Amino acid sequence: MKKINIVLAGHTSVGKTSFIDTILFNIGAADTIGKVDEGRSLSDYDEEEIKRKISIKSTVFSSTYNDVIFNIMDTPGSSDFSGEIVSCLYGADSILLIIDAVSGVEIETSKIWNRAQKLGMPVLIFINKMDKEHADYRETLVNIKENLNANLVPLQIPVGKEANFKGVVDLIRMKSYIYTAEEKKGKEQEIPEDLKNEAQEMRNNIIETAAESTDELTEKYLEGESLSAQEISTGLMDMIGSRACVPVTYGSCRMNRGLTEALDLISQMAPSSYFRGSFKALDANDTKKEIEVEYSKDSNFTGVVFKTVIDQFSGKISFLRVLSGTIQSDSDILNTTKDRKERLSKIGQSFGKNQKPFGRDAEEGDIVVFTKLPYAETGDTLSSLSSPVLLPEMQLPSPVHSVAIKTVNKKEEDKLGSLLQKVSEEDISFKIEYNKETAQTVISGMGEQQLNIILSRIKEKNKIEFVTSTPLVAYRETIQTSGKGDYKHKKQSGGHGQYGQVFLELEPLPKGGGFEFADKITQGAIPKGYIPGVEKGVKEAMKEGIIAGYPVVDVKTSLVFGSFHEVDSSELAFKIAGRHAFKIAMEQSKPVLLEPVMNLNVYVDDKYTGDIMSDLNSKRGRVLGMDNIGSSLQLIKAKVPKASLLKYSIELRSITSGTGSFEMDFTYYEPITGKIAEDVLKETKKRKEEEE
Repeated sequence: MKKINIVLAGHTSVGKTSFIDTILFNIGAADTIGKVDEGRSLSDYDEEEIKRKISIKSTVFSSTYNDVIFNIMDTPGSSDFSGEIVSCLYGADSILLIIDAVSGVEIETSKIWNRAQKLGMPVLIFINKMDKEHADYRETLVNIKENLNANLVPLQIPVGKEANFKGVVDLIRMKSYIYTAEEKKGKEQEIPEDLKNEAQEMRNNIIETAAESTDELTEKYLEGESLSAQEISTGLMDMIGSRACVPVTYGSCRMNRGLTEALDLISQMAPSSYFRGSFKALDANDTKKEIEVEYSKDSNFTGVVFKTVIDQFSGKISFLRVLSGTIQSDSDILNTTKDRKERLSKIGQSFGKNQKPFGRDAEEGDIVVFTKLPYAETGDTLSSLSSPVLLPEMQLPSPVHSVAIKTVNKKEEDKLGSLLQKVSEEDISFKIEYNKETAQTVISGMGEQQLNIILSRIKEKNKIEFVTSTPLVAYRETIQTSGKGDYKHKKQSGGHGQYGQVFLELEPLPKGGGFEFADKITQGAIPKGYIPGVEKGVKEAMKEGIIAGYPVVDVKTSLVFGSFHEVDSSELAFKIAGRHAFKIAMEQSKPVLLEPVMNLNVYVDDKYTGDIMSDLNSKRGRVLGMDNIGSSLQLIKAKVPKASLLKYSIELRSITSGTGSFEMDFTYYEPITGKIAEDVLKETKKRKEEEE
């Protein structure tokens, strides 16, 4: 039986959740149509989702339709929850991109499309809200082509317009499906006269595209022979799987029109995992060795945990995509990421918030759930004990919004830490870090809204009082020129004393150079056994620089000379001497403060580009360029000091009325001087005095 694992993705409010709610009703998997606005969606069942009327978490539904096993994953549309989308992509074989018929391609649509291209994932498109005022399918197709540069192949033509949207023409079957009342499927009819010519012309385009899939079909097409509906479907599936074309269907979730017809076509056209043939992994016994594993139930078992849920009743629930081989309930497998043996529980399948018995062994292409796997976390590779392999690490977007957090009552710190850790198990885009330099616990995620929801839930359910603040920036120190330092550590206290003399030379390294230690001692000036002590002392000194106590980076330290005492010298004495000699040498090397600089990508509508660039200039940012990523969308690339971006998710939302989004990651440290450096030093001094 064919298996289709597909992610529903798109900009916020395009109707992804309404699509899955309606489809489940139409195929008989649900008794009623779930309604987001009424708080009874099968997919958006979380308390916060019901309250806010938006998707926050991904949801997996397993069902069967048209002799096809479907695993459909509904995902949030907001960039604040983009981690949910990315992790689901590792469990899927294709994406159903849902687009608003009037709004067309929006910012998150474009980002999802770009990610699909990077991952090599096939994309199918469903254009929703065909009943909306000003909905025009021709204009929408032009918008999509311009913005995504996609080879679109419409499989349908809408019948009727706006409020009079009645159904669709199926260009494969060359029949129309018209709705006259509340029905799960349109009634089959002949194609309306006014659409026959257009339908034939578009069908010819479909046949031409399908014929390109194989030499056999190409030859048949060129010889003027007609292709059967089955040959067209098979050819199109091949073209979709190889990402040579993107099929398009239409409908209205609100009116429940066109959805069943779209699912019929998806069940025929969406590729299964076997289409990809094989995937690459590392041999767990020799991680330098790359191997190729077939997507086949006859291969050794390999799977990836792409989602984790912490349920108050069932505990930890792990969602596993079986990539190859077969597994049974109550069997032993290896978590190769953790290098720990796991005992599988009963195999289940997901249907929203519920799990059902699976009823058979799980094999390649299946998505199944297990409860209470002791070690498994999202992103982990599970494989057979006999032939363990390790999959590449999930490539997640970097967090863009952070806050420092601490409890009002210190006795509750451990409890808060445990609760935050549980959240990070469920949401891999949520990070917790204790920064030793700033003595702060910092939580980070994909946006302000994401963190607010997490903290609100923790406060309400656990009655913990905590305060949040803007995180402190972790600065660094370095040197600008060469310098020398000489220090003699000599101490006599009865019995053996302490003696060690060290001469050091410092040189600046390029950005990102880190630390180098060179032993240039000649003629035994310092015995070899004491030299590790000097290096330890230097590293210890580098933990706190001489300007403001920030770690020192990008320095090469050379040990050039020294002296020792036959009785009183020790590794400890040379460690102390090395530490002091480094600080003396650093004072002579024009020390300077460094600040972290971020790579920033801002996705905005054309009309906001001027305001964004002006704002970035005010933040000491350097705009590197601007790429047109669609008819009205721009990608602004810049390098900006991290200190200027601590509240950027809030500021960007204000500038763009909530439509803009951004991504950022660390690039390098850059020197700061003058008033900026003075202000940093004042703030650092003030903070340290308060801590004392």
